[in-house]
Amino acid sequence: MTSNDTTPGGKADLAEKELRAVLDAAVDGVMIIDHLGHIEACNSAAEKMLGYSADEVIGKNVSMMMPEPYRSEHDRYLSHHVATGEMRIIGKGREVVARRRDGSLMPIALSVGRIENKDRPRFVGFLHDVTDRKRAMEALRRERDRAQSYLDLAEVMLVALDRDGTITLINRKGCEILGWAEDELIGRSWFDTCVPGRLRADARAIFDLCMRGDAELIPYNEFPIATRNGGTKLIAWRDTFLRDERGLVSGMLSSGEDVTEQRHATEALRKSEQLLQDAQELANLGNYEIRIPGGTPYWSPQLRRILGVAPTGPVPDVATFIHTCVHEDDRDRVNREWEEVAARGGRVSIEHRIVRPDGTVRDVHTIADVRRGTGGTLMVVGTLHDITERKQADEEAHQAQERLTQFARLSTMGEMAAGLAHEINQPLTAISTYAHAVLRLMNRPDADPEDIRQALEQISSQALRAGEVIKRLRSFVKNRETRQEVLPPGRLIEESLHFAESDARINDVRLLVEVDDDLPLVCCDPVQLQQVLINLIRNAIDATHEAGPERREVSLRARCDEDGHVEISVEDRGLGISEAAAAHLGDPFFTTKPAGTGLGLAISRSILRAHGGKLGHRPTQPAGATVFFTLPVLPGSKQ
Repeated sequence: MTSNDTTPGGKADLAEKELRAVLDAAVDGVMIIDHLGHIEACNSAAEKMLGYSADEVIGKNVSMMMPEPYRSEHDRYLSHHVATGEMRIIGKGREVVARRRDGSLMPIALSVGRIENKDRPRFVGFLHDVTDRKRAMEALRRERDRAQSYLDLAEVMLVALDRDGTITLINRKGCEILGWAEDELIGRSWFDTCVPGRLRADARAIFDLCMRGDAELIPYNEFPIATRNGGTKLIAWRDTFLRDERGLVSGMLSSGEDVTEQRHATEALRKSEQLLQDAQELANLGNYEIRIPGGTPYWSPQLRRILGVAPTGPVPDVATFIHTCVHEDDRDRVNREWEEVAARGGRVSIEHRIVRPDGTVRDVHTIADVRRGTGGTLMVVGTLHDITERKQADEEAHQAQERLTQFARLSTMGEMAAGLAHEINQPLTAISTYAHAVLRLMNRPDADPEDIRQALEQISSQALRAGEVIKRLRSFVKNRETRQEVLPPGRLIEESLHFAESDARINDVRLLVEVDDDLPLVCCDPVQLQQVLINLIRNAIDATHEAGPERREVSLRARCDEDGHVEISVEDRGLGISEAAAAHLGDPFFTTKPAGTGLGLAISRSILRAHGGKLGHRPTQPAGATVFFTLPVLPGSKQ
């Protein structure tokens, strides 16, 4: 039949050929079924996609290409649609799973249209293979999860904003600091949600200037945030622009560290000595991923910058990295940590030093999760945190604490000046008396040389006594490096009494000492612990003096407590410690004395913490208070 045949049969053949040409030209699979679900036609793309030839499927139910439970439900759905006209898929389209001839499953996007007929409707289905799209989405999901694991390992807040200030990314630490869940923050305005109301307008104005390019980012700044519970936290921020493929600013990425408590401590020390820094450099983070054995290791550009290596190039294995990058004094320890975690899996957290190719040394903190896979493989995902600036700040704070401790010793000696003057004046007065006696004897012709010798011996003895007082005083107030000594606990009490007895006599307070026999030795800085003990004794003397003459007694005791630590206590018969005062005992600048500084117990607690000890208190029965401290015993010492 020719193409210009106008007979009814010729027109039908022509329409069928045209339909076949259209179907075979389609890139997607096309199938036509009748009202019972029987396949009337399918194109070449459908044959190739599903693995069936047209001859194998024509006349058969299309449900043969469906897995369960869709296969069993298809005929019922189709008959229901024909009877009622209710549509679920028809005219809408959705993603379904098809079953190939070999039994394998494949995801397809299915669109179904209804062909009206004078008897029964027919249906045409368009099948689009979305396997590659699924694979791409799964690869994207894995990459997203890997990036999220890096973000969640970071011990700083990471936040990304678009040009409107909307939150597009936030890590686990950020959610923890703010008190919100991730899905509650994504898509919300940072300024309306996380910035205190009084600062919101100014913060948004500065952000808008930066987005327009009218202002530069400040490399480091401290700015408060508002938490979900209505509180505020001070955050140290480091910001960078996000740019699109054209290099235009598309948003901002910020890392922030919660420095609220740190700044409180800094402010307390600033008020006393003005010695601490009020700013701290935020460290950089590098990410890495290693599969052992085999696999392609990954180092982020940030990690390469921290290590000072080229932005491209091969990544060494763990053993090579430790040998070439870790400081030689830390290599054995780092290698041992990695071997242990490789054997058991889990998390590794190590602080160590690295040496860059240019010879500079940096302090870093590496955190990694080590997971054991199939076949004995290990997957390591971790971060490297440059903490050099933090280490330097810690050392500066330590030096500030040492100077503050020295200031407290001088202050204590100033308060005890009257008693110390009395201690020195006694031998000086005796020296003067004996010197005048010698002069009188020497002017008498019948002077007995033995009397003169005895008087001179007294002068020498009293001079040595005065010199010993001055020697002890100089040793106590001398600014020196911390020095550890091994000694019996009773000696700490004995040495402290030399300074405290004069103060006790002036205030008419009796000092009693009770030291258990065979106490174990302790390793400590004796001058620093004398400072602690003198502070406690002077506080007890003051409390006892206020209570009246009948209670003017202070007891010093040394014993072993239930945990095997040495306990040194100072017990008074004063008015005791109120609940309000007990809650703040040892806090800097808290004092119940009109002329006190509130630094004595705060510094004492710091000294004891450095010695591995602790400060505590309990009531004295029937009245008064006992303030005590504990010290760890020297390992192997007799108990």
